[in-house]
Amino acid sequence: MLLPVTGAFVVHVRDGQAGVVTGHHDSRLTVTWTDQRSTRTARQDVRCGLQVGQTVQDVPRTLRPSLGEGQVLELRDLGGREQVLVDFWEAAERQWLPWENLRPVWSAQAMFQHGVCPPDGYAERFRLRQLALALQHWHRTTGALAQVDVDPLPHQIHLVHRILSSGNLNWLIADDVGLGKTIEVGLLLTALRQRGLRRFLMVVPAGLTRQWQTELRERFGIREAVIYGRDFDISDPAQWPLYTVVIGSMDRFKHERHLEILRESGRWDMVVFDEAHRLSRSLYGLSYTTSERYHLAATLRSMTENVLLLSGTPHQGRLDRFEALLELLRPGPEWRERIQQLRMEPQMLSGMVIRNRKADVTDAQGTFIFKGKVTRSVSAPQGPEEAAFDRALRRYLRSGYDASKRGGKGNLAIGFVMTIYRKLAASSVAAIQKALERRLQRLRNELAETLLSEDTADQDLFVEDEETVTGGATEFFGGETEMLQGLIELATQLRRNDTKVRAFIGTLVTAILQLNPDERVLIFTEYRSTQDYLVEALQHLAPDRVDVINGSQTLEQRTAAIDHFEGTGQFLVSTEAGGEGFNLQRRCHILVNYDLPWNPMRLVQRVGRLYRYGQQLPVVVFNLNVQGSLDDEILSQMYGRLEAVAAVMADVSEEYREGLQEDIVGELAGFLDVEQILAEAQAHTPQRTEARIEEALRRAREAAEQQNDFLRHSSGFDPGALRGELPVGEQHLEAFVEGMFAQLGVTISSRLYQGRVWDIKLSQALQDQLRLNQNQRVTFDRPLARSARALLLDGNSKLLMALFEEAGAYEFGGQVARTDLPGSQVLCSMLRWQDDRGRPLRDRYLALLRRDSGVESNPEEFGAWLLSPATDQPGAPSPDEAAWPAFEATLHDLLGVGASDELHPAGFSVTGVGSGGRGSH
Repeated sequence: MLLPVTGAFVVHVRDGQAGVVTGHHDSRLTVTWTDQRSTRTARQDVRCGLQVGQTVQDVPRTLRPSLGEGQVLELRDLGGREQVLVDFWEAAERQWLPWENLRPVWSAQAMFQHGVCPPDGYAERFRLRQLALALQHWHRTTGALAQVDVDPLPHQIHLVHRILSSGNLNWLIADDVGLGKTIEVGLLLTALRQRGLRRFLMVVPAGLTRQWQTELRERFGIREAVIYGRDFDISDPAQWPLYTVVIGSMDRFKHERHLEILRESGRWDMVVFDEAHRLSRSLYGLSYTTSERYHLAATLRSMTENVLLLSGTPHQGRLDRFEALLELLRPGPEWRERIQQLRMEPQMLSGMVIRNRKADVTDAQGTFIFKGKVTRSVSAPQGPEEAAFDRALRRYLRSGYDASKRGGKGNLAIGFVMTIYRKLAASSVAAIQKALERRLQRLRNELAETLLSEDTADQDLFVEDEETVTGGATEFFGGETEMLQGLIELATQLRRNDTKVRAFIGTLVTAILQLNPDERVLIFTEYRSTQDYLVEALQHLAPDRVDVINGSQTLEQRTAAIDHFEGTGQFLVSTEAGGEGFNLQRRCHILVNYDLPWNPMRLVQRVGRLYRYGQQLPVVVFNLNVQGSLDDEILSQMYGRLEAVAAVMADVSEEYREGLQEDIVGELAGFLDVEQILAEAQAHTPQRTEARIEEALRRAREAAEQQNDFLRHSSGFDPGALRGELPVGEQHLEAFVEGMFAQLGVTISSRLYQGRVWDIKLSQALQDQLRLNQNQRVTFDRPLARSARALLLDGNSKLLMALFEEAGAYEFGGQVARTDLPGSQVLCSMLRWQDDRGRPLRDRYLALLRRDSGVESNPEEFGAWLLSPATDQPGAPSPDEAAWPAFEATLHDLLGVGASDELHPAGFSVTGVGSGGRGSH
């Protein structure tokens, strides 16, 4: 028979006398009975002595971790064995266990109600026990300890807390560009991993897979994040369980071959879709047209209970598409019917959508973090060489477009090539010259065919080498070869006297450097050939101070280039593909757009590299264009009008704030189809093109206003949302570690780097437990962890986890205390909520401070009290049992307030009680 653990409660089967097991000898037990007699008793003569309501501790007989402490809920006899149902608080689960594995312990509540007088030393241990619980709860609800150096902003912490406290993990995050969506998701995933969720699938644009992997690995320590199709491939579906955090391109996954493999991947704890507006489903008449991407999303929705959608423009001016995204969050006929009534019930969005605006967010001190943005247009005069080349190029393009209209699939592709050539010409003479030369080589059979299809244009990858597009080996139209030869000759002449480069170097860059010779400048272009052209020009001005990043480089090469730029460099020339995912606001606030992208969202994303959290100066943006160049002038006019319309919309807003204009620029850009305007410009007068721009902006404004009408009902950053939580931060982490070091005999021998790095000597017990040497260097600062070669005390630290475990152990003590508190009495508790299946969804750490005026929840004074060592007050009164009814009523009230249709109260546990405060006023 199974022998009960030492300390177990037993009852004698014959006389019913109760006792405690104090030892074992062979198959016999040593039991101390209630009359203080100790006898040796046969195992078969005793049975379980536990009662419902008792607090017990799980004592495993194997190497499995203990489930901790819990409360006995029920007893049963099954197959001749006695078992106990225990609600384990820390593990947040209920389990039937053999009673022999359970040891009764005094809970903090029992000590409180029985007036137990705490021994010396319990005051400091009470403080450290509560600090451990508060810090671990802070980590679970915000992911804050995942990476101390992330320094989460209030809106990011609020977003994670809003999701985790809602009881539902299906949300659309509609934050503006530059507010740190990857940090928000990283914090959320870290918190979910604390709750036992393990399998996450990230479905993102192809150009962002590496960025997501880097963010998750470097910022959040999620080293198992791998990219499907790059880091691994699946041939046997049985291999899927090997991968728990997978990142994949939505345009790879949507193809049937990959989708079929994905169907065999099993259940996912959460699926995240970045740029979710690409998951389009449109309503035409009474039927839906579903894109392959939306089909992918619907397939994955059936493989998970939790979906997270990320999109700055979820509405897109189309209510049907917005509703389609909401149906991914809330599938099923009942919700489809509700969502179709969105116009009548927009308030439902508060439980489905979170939206943060740049103009709203603040730092921890409540200061608005965005300093504004200024945009200036710099025009280069069109010289004779530019005018001659521009006229010849227009004739070539017109001939190509005419050829494309003659029908046939091959001819349609000609129009696509012509559009690419127009983009290249608007970028630089170097870019278009390279493309024309390659086209001529192809016609002379000197080059393999490279022709981008329209399908390719729909992919996520930025095309920075479009000058390599050549088309077939036959002429697009008669006389094309001769026309190409003439164009190339004109381009060669133009490069000797390029007024756009002169305006860039001689006017703009020179003026910037005259104001500040050490000013760093970020320059964006769409194409590699333009990038090479600019680097050559800048090297003459600033040798060895020019860096480049583009899509052909490895992550390490791009990182090295940025490090040099922010260190001793001065100019960084980037393509879209190179700059995506890199944030450069620390050392730079000036951006030059050498060319203007045809997609306005690309421009917003460029600006977002600098206009983001951490930028200490107003961002200054210079847009270059050439006077007289048709496409350049259209783009310049369109972007100028875009800024003007946004300024008007911001000015008339009832909620005008500094920075709102930039938010609106981003909104409008998401609704503008500039490519269509430029495609039609060849056949229209300038007046007609200007009218088309105004019409497009009018439609974009209507779409943006319609989107705002809906999204104003979504959840957003509320500076007071966390006011009811106990204020806990990094200073509490330092106070906890220092206090635990003192308890465990760890010596802090020196404090370096203004006290941010500690040299310590571990106790022998910790050395053996953690298999570490005695001398260690630790820090709470991630950059210092690298530069000072110190152990980082974050959520991945074995040392910090050991300190938490020690402080939470029953043997550590501190369940009750008499000490100098900010009130007459404090009761600390953990509240819990569950879903309708009994699964834990939310918990909340709570400190209730008793004053003469009543009971106060999570007061700031208690958070401040936790920062300093506590001392015992032996003469102070013990915890007053008479206060329990008021405390209990408050706990039940707060459980009710925190409940919803999806969150149901699951109980509370008292974690500590302190008395003997400084006063009760």
